[in-house]
Amino acid sequence: MKTNILISIILVSILFLASCYKEDPIVPSSVESSDRFTFPQGSNNYDAALVELNNKFGVKVIYKNFRDEDFNLSWTSPAIGKVGHDIPENERAAATGFMVNHIFAFLTPEITRRVLPPYFYIADSVYQLSVLGTLEYTSAFPYVYNGLDFWSFCWNGYAPWQKNTTTGVITYQNQTLKPTTPYSHFYRRGVMLKEIFKMAVNIGNITAPENFSSGLDFTTAVKYAAGTESDVNHYKKRGFPGQMANTLNFNITALNSITKTSPNQNFIDYIHLCMRYTPDSIEVNYPISQFPIIHQKYPVAVQYMKDKYGIDLVKIATKPVL
Repeated sequence: MKTNILISIILVSILFLASCYKEDPIVPSSVESSDRFTFPQGSNNYDAALVELNNKFGVKVIYKNFRDEDFNLSWTSPAIGKVGHDIPENERAAATGFMVNHIFAFLTPEITRRVLPPYFYIADSVYQLSVLGTLEYTSAFPYVYNGLDFWSFCWNGYAPWQKNTTTGVITYQNQTLKPTTPYSHFYRRGVMLKEIFKMAVNIGNITAPENFSSGLDFTTAVKYAAGTESDVNHYKKRGFPGQMANTLNFNITALNSITKTSPNQNFIDYIHLCMRYTPDSIEVNYPISQFPIIHQKYPVAVQYMKDKYGIDLVKIATKPVL
């Protein structure tokens, strides 16, 4: 009897302690502190604009005082040797102005909540040096979305190169240049904004209109090859606009498998369509005589995003006047 009573007391004690125990939050050991940068980073007019942006969105735009390790903090992989450089002083106003006027001007805190990290780096260039046998080469990182507590955007870009250490021959690849024309401003802001909107839909900050994808077939295989546009199962004929599958560009490519879409993904694809093409461009790329369903859903998506979330997708699709 005494043994049973003792066992009961021990079990009750264990259950009580378990109910009171609370684990400490998990803090990644690779982050030295929550504030690795002094912010604001200066006292210029553009610094004041960044402070206002931080007050509104909770994001600190960083443009200088980078260390190499700042670019190598990642949830998905260990440090891999990225190197980044500060924005030159004479270009900081333009670089930070791009972030304020071409990125955050098209967003709201409700949409970016739990989407954007604490830091948004805008660096002069970000790259990695690697060696493979007799080949030495650099890889450019114009955009980084998987930082531990940051995203990174490359302003001036970097000209990747590869060198044969046996022959000494060096070849250069195309460089990602800072936006200077209306088209390059439109295109480069689109590359980043599309990722933000996609994540906002995926976590539920943006929801699709009720019945937006009703009537669409998400089961039957689609046709996508050139020359099949008149087939009833061509993806555009079925009302699917195509997808922006590459995080590094702002291009819509074919939906090559019905398994790659869903009602949720389809609305993301329509957001991307509306921020890529203005109404007049839709007729050029998706003639109404061939693809009437897309013409039915395009204005619905545009109006819904404007009415419910205050986001003007057509304005994003319009080349800015510089």
